[in-house]
Amino acid sequence: MICTLDRAQAQAGLRVADQKGLQKALLTASHALDDVPYPIEWSEFEAASPLLQALGAGAVDTGIAGDGPFLFAYGAGLKLHATVAIPPRGGGHVVAVIAGRNSTIRSAADLKGKRIATVRGSIGHFLLLRLAERGAFRLDQITIVLLSPAQSKAALETGSIDAWATWEPYISLEEAQAGGRVVADGGGFAGNYSFQIATDAAIRTKHDMLADFYRRLARAYAWGNTHPNAYAAIWSQQTGLPLPVSIRIADEMRTTAQPVGDAIVATEKATLETYRKAGVLPSGGPPIDGAFDRSFSLSR
Repeated sequence: MICTLDRAQAQAGLRVADQKGLQKALLTASHALDDVPYPIEWSEFEAASPLLQALGAGAVDTGIAGDGPFLFAYGAGLKLHATVAIPPRGGGHVVAVIAGRNSTIRSAADLKGKRIATVRGSIGHFLLLRLAERGAFRLDQITIVLLSPAQSKAALETGSIDAWATWEPYISLEEAQAGGRVVADGGGFAGNYSFQIATDAAIRTKHDMLADFYRRLARAYAWGNTHPNAYAAIWSQQTGLPLPVSIRIADEMRTTAQPVGDAIVATEKATLETYRKAGVLPSGGPPIDGAFDRSFSLSR
């Protein structure tokens, strides 16, 4: 528990954005918030893009997002910085292209001429770019349809798209609920960092509170690595995800929280170049080195 937290900060509390309840469940299951000395207001989003929009609007103080969506938001001039790194999880298998139950698509090469849904700038979008780089298809041989996860699911199941480039828990849910099949994933080559993102205003006015929250989050991730089933049980209870799906994902997504360092920034420069090379992001823009705030230590 922190001792130097300003009383005004503590009374104001922290507004935290989550995706599909992943971090709230982890922090709850690990009891990392049991003695938290400030109120936390949680908001849940289905993907990083709307979460980052909420951050940019000042509706929340901090939240988790993949590197691609964050790079888009930062490049667009939103007053945000990445504060904590969450390394790639699941060896790249937590991002995949899914085809419908009765689809004839069996591999990445079969995606030529197909309509594939994903969220712009998401790790699903990045997977498609990396598959093209690896020669599975050319980008002009596929049609990328930009849809939200909910829209993508509906479109896949009605046949208005041929495949869906997405991530967990949507992969496992589609397999379990609709018989979807993974036809390609990022195993071995498309692992992406996620980041805890904070608004510049929160970094300036709630720094001590953010620092405390991030230390608690780091402890929760460490706990989750050794207690995946307990984490999965709380996550299933809080979100309604089927328990077998929660267990599978909790096991796949073991990771640790890390301070942002030079190696991570170098990795993100390479990710940025992948987007720019594909024409998804324009050349130029603010230097990526300025996208990170390194003032948060995860140790006490």
